[in-house]
Amino acid sequence: MLDALAHALAPDAPIARGSGEAAIAEDRLRLDALLGEGRAGERVRLWTNSRCLVTTRRFSRMETFAGAAAASDARGWPVFVRASGGTTVVHRPGILNFSLYDIAPTGTVDINARFERFTHRLIAGFAAIGVVAETGWVAGSYCDGRFNIVSGGQKIAGTACLVRKRGGWLGVLAHAVICIDGNPRADLAAITEFERALGLDIPYAAAAHTTLAARIRMAR
Repeated sequence: MLDALAHALAPDAPIARGSGEAAIAEDRLRLDALLGEGRAGERVRLWTNSRCLVTTRRFSRMETFAGAAAASDARGWPVFVRASGGTTVVHRPGILNFSLYDIAPTGTVDINARFERFTHRLIAGFAAIGVVAETGWVAGSYCDGRFNIVSGGQKIAGTACLVRKRGGWLGVLAHAVICIDGNPRADLAAITEFERALGLDIPYAAAAHTTLAARIRMAR
């Protein structure tokens, strides 16, 4: 199933198996490197990561962050920080990360249009393996946003965007975290425990999330 979706999204891109912070930092490093080349074009990266929580710089600046991260690590969920916005998400085996790097001359890019095109590509990829999806908010989902990928009213993937400029060039990194299989309730519990230790009490709902495997089973 993971391989089928990966082929539908980017048939020529292998799936890289990453580990922790290095796998997360690779997105930023690749975007910076492509900006340094000063050449228009798109690149893609398909990758998985070891089990961890990935949170934002905003949360990492909280006084409670160090203690909350240490407690999460002790539960088997190390915490790493990403450059893009949002709240906390899960990486683990059974989740596919899809990163698209788009480089263009400054002033020629409609960022919203580029990001919408990215979500349309995700929706087409799901359709190719028999899952109908759309974009939209899902009440009670973690890292909720209007560009969630939603199937049957449940969140199946979250998306984020990072924009960098260098010289006369602009780079857009669009990223999706796609839940292929596994236990979304366990994911949600890990996020909730970490964020409560930060001092947050966001009302998440397990029913807001699903997996690609569950949607395929329902379609049969």
